[in-house]
Amino acid sequence: MRAPRQHRDERYRQHCFPGAEQEVFETGKGGFVPLPIITRKLFRWLPGAELSVWLYLVTRASQWSICYPTFDEIMRDTGIRSKGTISKAIRSLEKKGFIQSHNDDGVRRYLVRDPRLAAKQLAELGEITPGQLEDINDLLEQLKQPTIEQPKKRPQVVPLAPKADKVRGAG
Repeated sequence: MRAPRQHRDERYRQHCFPGAEQEVFETGKGGFVPLPIITRKLFRWLPGAELSVWLYLVTRASQWSICYPTFDEIMRDTGIRSKGTISKAIRSLEKKGFIQSHNDDGVRRYLVRDPRLAAKQLAELGEITPGQLEDINDLLEQLKQPTIEQPKKRPQVVPLAPKADKVRGAG
């Protein structure tokens, strides 16, 4: 009986990077937070501080996707120097659908949401084009994950013409 065949990437690692098994993080031994693969399609909508804060919240979240770090902890661990920058990043992450927050008797709690919900929200906000959403859905199909529906087109509101000022009589 033959030994099971090594995974292709394990073979590549042994061939290209001899001894690398001593240099990599072993996810099976704990201390690991999974990052959904769809995340790579959403990086462009997470500039600077938003990406730092989102990744920080992801790595702090429990198995129930909840965490509650203080702004001081976020500042210390991310290197962001301003509570205002953190607050702005959190508001933007909420608007884009990456997280939700809730003030619970003075403790701010965060829910780290499925990135598919953020993609859906970004599409509804018009931030993601139909083509970009299709690209995201192609990846989700490859991963055998539920895809995201194209948002319904909102009816265009035609602004009313401004009313002309009434001309007052001279008399």
